[in-house]
Amino acid sequence: MFFSKKSFSAFLKFGGYKQEDILIHKARSRLMQPSFALVCDKRTKCFLLFIRGAISTKERLTAATAAEVPFHHIILSEGQISNVVLGYAHCGMLAGARWIARLAIPHLHNKIQEFPGYQIKVIGHSMGAGIGAILTCILREHYEFSSCSCLAFAPPACMTWELAESGKEFITSLVNKNDVVPSFSKVSTESLRSEVMVSSKLDDVQGHFHHGLFSSISQRVAFFRSHMLTISHSTEKIADHDSSISEPLLKDSADWIQPPVNGHSIDCSGQQVVTSEERVTLVNTEDVTCVKSAVSGFTSQEDSDRNGALDTHQSSTTTNEGEEALNQNGTRNDKQKEPISASGSRQFFPPGRIIHMVAQPPPDPTPGEGTSSNEIIGIYETPRDLYGKIRLAPNMIKEHYMPSYISTMESLLEQLQKGDDNTVCTTSNDL
Repeated sequence: MFFSKKSFSAFLKFGGYKQEDILIHKARSRLMQPSFALVCDKRTKCFLLFIRGAISTKERLTAATAAEVPFHHIILSEGQISNVVLGYAHCGMLAGARWIARLAIPHLHNKIQEFPGYQIKVIGHSMGAGIGAILTCILREHYEFSSCSCLAFAPPACMTWELAESGKEFITSLVNKNDVVPSFSKVSTESLRSEVMVSSKLDDVQGHFHHGLFSSISQRVAFFRSHMLTISHSTEKIADHDSSISEPLLKDSADWIQPPVNGHSIDCSGQQVVTSEERVTLVNTEDVTCVKSAVSGFTSQEDSDRNGALDTHQSSTTTNEGEEALNQNGTRNDKQKEPISASGSRQFFPPGRIIHMVAQPPPDPTPGEGTSSNEIIGIYETPRDLYGKIRLAPNMIKEHYMPSYISTMESLLEQLQKGDDNTVCTTSNDL
């Protein structure tokens, strides 16, 4: 944090270094050329290589150059090639690692001869952690640097599965709580986008269903109204206004049906007569039959729509349950075979052995008090496939920065000093 955020003099003072302990210092970053410093730490008998995260605009452009490029890691055993791991890596971070390697290898080669018992440790945060992990793989291809190791804080997803697995013995990735960067890659963002689009489509379908239901009800109401018989007759034909309309009048009115006038509609049986003097509304037997059939048709249509939506939901649920069962049974191994998305991108993962610090609520929280100050920090070695998908959280950006990492680690160390055996877990079985 001092190397990234403070002045270089403050960094030297905090670390207790002298100017002659600084082997290389590149303070100004450029595109594909990150800021780093190589320090000879005589107190710990290590050569410490610090790599800064993306702070400047050019460093952010380096991090944004996320094209997939081939990267093959040669594994040495007793000075001989024992294996070659094939894969792909982040273009910008790989270019930065190779640039640092060209500058650092001559200095390290000379200093290793001067201090043969010293080890090489690469330390980085965020983009610097990804570059440091790739750089460690490059350095270990030289026999004299075979003891090189890397501590990566908040490493990004920067390499394919096989490369990330090959670094478990010499790369330790530390992840803080809900930090989103270790799971952030092109494939995971495409997957998140697809899930959001599908969710939006489902909302549109539900809205369309409710709109269609309202429209269907409106059509049925209009259909009912069209079957209400309205008969108008002149005052000359009716002597007594209190008397009921006789059957001959109905028969007579059917003989002089007029087309729709002034917004009045003719029903399906053709029995509507309109004049401007008087109106009487009647419903005949055929109209009642039409209304009953309309109601039954509306009910069947509504049930059909509901059943169709229910079948769609059940089929979707069945598909999801089948995929989950397939993942739980462990028969799906495409994650270990460099899965390729629909756009042709390969899934990247954080490198090496992944240690995740997780905040847990206290076992017996005090009523009325917040849990943030009393939370327990658990530490887990987590499986790599957990970082193939973005999990949204309120603090997923804030918990990526180094001050948050330091605060979490200080809380963890404080709990360890208290000797609480329930504080720390070393496996992911309880996660």
